Amino acid sequence: EPYFFCASGTGAEGAFPMEDCVASAGIVQRYSIFAMFAMLMHWILIIDLAVFSTGLSAFVLVCVHVLSEIGRFLVALVFVLLTFASAITVLEHTYKDMHSVPNTAVALFAITIQIFEDDYRDFQEDELLLIMVFIFVVASAILLLNVLIAQLNCSYVYVYQNMVGFARLKRAEVIVQTLDEMVNEAQWCRFVDTLGLDRPLEFNPGDIGIPGGMTVEEPASLKLVTSDSIVRFGGSCAPEMQWPEENNAGEEEDKFERMEKLIYRTLKKLSSRKKGKRSADSSENESSGNSTESVSMAEE
Repeated sequence: EPYFFCASGTGAEGAFPMEDCVASAGIVQRYSIFAMFAMLMHWILIIDLAVFSTGLSAFVLVCVHVLSEIGRFLVALVFVLLTFASAITVLEHTYKDMHSVPNTAVALFAITIQIFEDDYRDFQEDELLLIMVFIFVVASAILLLNVLIAQLNCSYVYVYQNMVGFARLKRAEVIVQTLDEMVNEAQWCRFVDTLGLDRPLEFNPGDIGIPGGMTVEEPASLKLVTSDSIVRFGGSCAPEMQWPEENNAGEEEDKFERMEKLIYRTLKKLSSRKKGKRSADSSENESSGNSTESVSMAEE
């Protein structure tokens, strides 16, 4: 810390604490570099707070996932920069900022991100140099950048389909890490004992299932289930007394499904017939009304 070097009070104001003094002049630059990295790590760790919001956590995971595509783009861009920088350096030209590989690479990178101060008219005296710069712009700014956009789009579409699930997994990972650091083993065991995970779950009154979970009730109309996915067998659940294999179980389930579909089609046909009869009766009533009106008019 520069404050420790300035403890003698030899600064400009002669007061402590301070970090700008003669004794700390040699370490201020190094200290500022480490402080910069410390602040970066501080804000990167704060990103973990995004787990409190599923939507925000999903967005962060999408950004982290597409960083790999940006890394591949940067590798390809560095390769193109070194290729054209080496070729332009050995070319005989009069442009002073492109006489070495580092300076040429920096100038080409500035052209790629559109912060280059000079203009292409400065290269008009060297036609080959101008052609090489144009080829580099086509390869980097047009080809590589558009490929990067396409890769980011495809990667985002892939992650977007499951980003809520990934966000929940990330939240679970952060919770497990936090519990491992803050809760000791004895407290965790007492908490697990209060959950009763060793007790079998009860699907319905008298319908005992397997242990290892927690029962959460919900309205029966929330999720309609036409066929029960739990196959039940009578008898003991002991490992030494295995359940018998039933070869006709699948056929019986298929029969029930076919029966349900047949009943559904029959009800649909009956409803359509009733609608047809109602429309026919209404048309007959309209036609009989028109005929009586025509007869009365004829009698008059």
